[in-house]
Amino acid sequence: MQRYRYNSTLRKALIVDIEAARELMIKVGLEEGFTSRDTIIISQLVGQLLNELEEITSTD
Repeated sequence: MQRYRYNSTLRKALIVDIEAARELMIKVGLEEGFTSRDTIIISQLVGQLLNELEEITSTD
């Protein structure tokens, strides 16, 4: 039961972080170009967060 609550809370936090990073990535992409260094770095962060979310989800 305790693990489920932890995973549920972590999942919600990851989703919030993913959405914020995704919105930032789009904003930076529109301002600097979608192949700019900053856009790519943020894109990689989004990918890492999505991987973490997938890992948490697959262990439930």
